[in-house]
Amino acid sequence: MSERDDADRRSHAETRNLLSNERTFLAWLRTAVALMTFGFVLAKFDLFLQTRFLHGAPPRSTPRPVGAHNTIGLALVLVGVLTLSAATMHFHRVRTDILHDSGHSAAHSRLPFLLAGLLVATGIALAIYLWKGPGL
Repeated sequence: MSERDDADRRSHAETRNLLSNERTFLAWLRTAVALMTFGFVLAKFDLFLQTRFLHGAPPRSTPRPVGAHNTIGLALVLVGVLTLSAATMHFHRVRTDILHDSGHSAAHSRLPFLLAGLLVATGIALAIYLWKGPGL
């Protein structure tokens, strides 16, 4: 093989790695947007309930306090923002490693574990909130 064939092969591998990194980044962005959207909807759900009760619809049960929806919704929005920030930093670190041919940072990423832990904590808080019902 010639040196040119070897250089072309490395160039194609680098391009595939860069595109793969970009696809992964976009998947993290979709996840972050979904988390923020769900948090916003959850935080504003009590506004929907309050509006419904104010316009004469009879309440079927005692509405939950305003703070619980807002707190859990805000937590989800913040997890989404953290996901977006961490994914952006990770994307740039991996991109730099690919371009400089030093692929070591991707193997030591804590991003998935950190975000999974935050989501588990938020999910547990949401489950407790739903379990306790109107008395929370």
